[in-house]
Amino acid sequence: MPTLRARWVLPIGRPAIENGEVVVAGHVIAEVRPARSGPCDLDLGDAVLMPGLVNAHTHLEYTALRGFTEDLPFFEWIRSVVQHKTHFDEKAWRVSAQLGALECLAGGITTVADNTDAGVTMEVLAASGLRGVVYQEVFGIDQREPVDGILGALKTKIDAHRRLASDRVVVGISPHALYTVRPELFDALIPYAREQGLPISIHVAESEAETMLTEEGAGPFADMFRARGIQWTTPEVSPTQYLADQGALTRMTLAVHCVQQSSGDIANLARSGAAIVYCPKSNAKLGSGVAPLPQWLATPGLRIALGTDSALSNNTLDMFEEMRFGLLAQRSSRKHATAPTARQMVELATLGGARALGLEHRVGTLAPGREADLIAVDMSRAHTTPATEPYGALVFAARAGDVRLTMIGGRVVYRDGHWSTLDAPGILDAARTGFKPAGQG
Repeated sequence: MPTLRARWVLPIGRPAIENGEVVVAGHVIAEVRPARSGPCDLDLGDAVLMPGLVNAHTHLEYTALRGFTEDLPFFEWIRSVVQHKTHFDEKAWRVSAQLGALECLAGGITTVADNTDAGVTMEVLAASGLRGVVYQEVFGIDQREPVDGILGALKTKIDAHRRLASDRVVVGISPHALYTVRPELFDALIPYAREQGLPISIHVAESEAETMLTEEGAGPFADMFRARGIQWTTPEVSPTQYLADQGALTRMTLAVHCVQQSSGDIANLARSGAAIVYCPKSNAKLGSGVAPLPQWLATPGLRIALGTDSALSNNTLDMFEEMRFGLLAQRSSRKHATAPTARQMVELATLGGARALGLEHRVGTLAPGREADLIAVDMSRAHTTPATEPYGALVFAARAGDVRLTMIGGRVVYRDGHWSTLDAPGILDAARTGFKPAGQG
């Protein structure tokens, strides 16, 4: 049974252990304890040994589109994304998702909740060693598109994904958002997900444009619908309430973003049992605002996770940067120097993500019987020295490049610049040469 030792062991769920070690037996953790005298299999020295990070919302297939769409408000940004998506084939999307997997593994992310349109990430996760849930996206706002046809195409994709599914990678569905999925389609998708036991991911209350659409029937989405001849009946409720009325918020749902929410919306979401994913950098970059994280944290029973969103709306999949920015955005906007805490942000990025995905019995903490999904973060570099307290060091100073080791299910998938499951040089070369923004040839 290999033993890993480090200056700090951060179990999450119990106090940090200074000079600790973790014993791994096969694919699970056998023991978490203070370091014993004598040699061990791997002494990581001045490092933090902790659970792998859970990125609870991303789109890995967009990774190679990093930097393609910059400095646009939300509505114009999402229209630009649609334009770029028409220029790439399945091979290109696969390379892009592989690039995202490389970044995740090197940055200490061991579990992802990934939304896919092209449908390639199921095989990429299976090959890379990453753990996760792959949500097949569904679109259909136009009443001229038959619901039966959309649902039939979805079922075909889900069947294909299930052939690649495993104990480590499972499949779900993502009715993309209320402005891309009409009520009749929700009426078909939610019962289908329930019958098939499929988890759900939905973009919810992300922008003011979305709120204007549901509350007033105004704004850029409403204007686009009118121009395209798409029928839309304004419900005169918030986006969160609208999706609750559609039956889309359930215990199996990830409600992603939730920036535009009132206290009533938060209470409604908590009653539904759905989990929230906080994506602070993406929200800030697109000018969507600062999500009400303090209210979420104060709501009993509400499951909250942290996600990067895609490299197209964030530019990195760095969860350390996400923790740091997510904390600082809250403190700055609310003029509060002590909340949220660094420890809360680390918990959102580990156990919080595991709870949101229903995986807390397997990952998110270092404890006997849990999967051996763990990472080592170097604390010996100039920007992290001295690391006198692990939570603060991780959130305020560390970055993805400080990860020295990533292990998933007892298997080392990344160590000191080397990936064991993917052809990093080939993927990087293909990503550098194979992608151009729309309109550049």
